[in-house]
Amino acid sequence: MPGVKKLPSGRYEAWYRDPANKEKTRQFAKKGDAQAWLNARIASLVRGDYIDPKAGRITFGVFAEEWFEAQTFDDSTREAVELRLRVHILPTFGDLELRAIKASTVQAWLRSRQRTCAPRYVRVMLASLSAVLGAAAEDGVIVRNPCASRAVRAPAVADTRIVPWTHEQVAAVIDAHPDRWRAIPVVAAGCGLRQGEVFGLRVSDVDFLRHKVLVCQQVKLVGSKPILAPPKGQKTREVSLPDHVAVELAEHLRQYPALDGLVFTTRTGHRMNRNTFNTRVWKAALSAAGVETARGNGMHALRHWYASVQLEAGTSIRALAEYLGHADPGFTLRTYTHLMPTSEDRAREAIDAAFGNLADSSRTTGASEA
Repeated sequence: MPGVKKLPSGRYEAWYRDPANKEKTRQFAKKGDAQAWLNARIASLVRGDYIDPKAGRITFGVFAEEWFEAQTFDDSTREAVELRLRVHILPTFGDLELRAIKASTVQAWLRSRQRTCAPRYVRVMLASLSAVLGAAAEDGVIVRNPCASRAVRAPAVADTRIVPWTHEQVAAVIDAHPDRWRAIPVVAAGCGLRQGEVFGLRVSDVDFLRHKVLVCQQVKLVGSKPILAPPKGQKTREVSLPDHVAVELAEHLRQYPALDGLVFTTRTGHRMNRNTFNTRVWKAALSAAGVETARGNGMHALRHWYASVQLEAGTSIRALAEYLGHADPGFTLRTYTHLMPTSEDRAREAIDAAFGNLADSSRTTGASEA
């Protein structure tokens, strides 16, 4: 049985047995302090949230390394998480014992990161830190994840509305591409594919007869090496192949036959490298077309244009989410809701159309009575 006893030295020793049946003791100068400490440990044993006081003495760096090695990330995710840990997280937390990391420690770190990094990326860093500390809490190394505290507030991300390119801008950027690469922006704009999905497109994925494109792989960079991987979220999908895109693809394949089944390859027959393409081809096309070479004007801008055209044509959010490969239609709605025709416009047009039908019906009735 746990208890408190007075030692010959005049101090008081509290003792109990942990869930592993190991005896734990601690000495105090006052009996009341010893009893209070013992009561707290007994209560945590009863609640089932007992943590060995010595468990949290492991440093964040040691635990994070073990956690990282146990993860089942794909290669590109592993590379990104390793970078965040090494550059942004371990310099602050690496040598700290896990038990020493408080909500205030995390908040101070967030503030320091916010001075040099974009708010959206700071939130990504926080997610990585929270994953490690959350695992420590699940393993019983610490009582709770300090990142989950209400005192930890990630920087707000500005609600920047997407402004799609005009039709003229899209046409100008496409026309500014050399013949060998012209079909790349055509496919991105005409089918709504991500850049890596365009680079990963195979001839066998293009069904010219059914006017369909199967999106089942992408080209990703791991280090500086382009590799083939499933689409984002492992989500294979089928999208419509417009006639204009089909013609461009057919002409591209006539001039530049596929290598290893891929529609687009480098001049030397290798997989496309987005860094090389963006630097040497895409930015040059933007400049030639008079479009600013800003961060928001990456090839993803063509995907936004595709979404805006679909919504203008009346495509539903759920269908658009399928075409874009979004796992959650709610994300599609939040991203593009401002591009949808307003309910006021639809309501007005509906009533005008109804009154038009009434007028036509009245004229028809009047004519038949006459």
